[in-house]
Amino acid sequence: MISRINRIAGRLCLLTVFLIFLAGSVHPQSVSAYKGRWVWKEVARRNKPQTQFTLMINVEGNVVRGVYSVDEFINGEWQGEDGNQTPFIGRMTRGRLEIEFDPDATVPGYQENVRYQPPSDGRESSLATLTLQRGTLLWSVVRGKIESVPSKLKLRRERRPQ
Repeated sequence: MISRINRIAGRLCLLTVFLIFLAGSVHPQSVSAYKGRWVWKEVARRNKPQTQFTLMINVEGNVVRGVYSVDEFINGEWQGEDGNQTPFIGRMTRGRLEIEFDPDATVPGYQENVRYQPPSDGRESSLATLTLQRGTLLWSVVRGKIESVPSKLKLRRERRPQ
């Protein structure tokens, strides 16, 4: 009788641990988990252009703001002159981050405090969803397009400044 009770208690304990683990793995990420610099690079080929897509995400309360840039490298050397950045704004929706941006509103250079403004000419803002999955940021364009950048890609967090 005692061994049967011990087996039942052991199974209940394992079930409890499993349920706790499962609950932790499906819990949506907080908006602050997205903060930082995220990078995707096309596979490098000798003497061929390589596209790099960089997201700089800042969190201001429940709102996310930032910029993205698209740069080209050949043999590891940057091919830009003064850089570029496109501002965006975002919010958490159903456990993922949704950002709005206007790919035609790219700002030359690297100015500080660049803010997103919706298109004023009647065009609809572009929209992308970002989802964190095991330390990787999954990017998926829902509406619109960014030239030279795939509509779906995986970005890695970059911890060191460039």
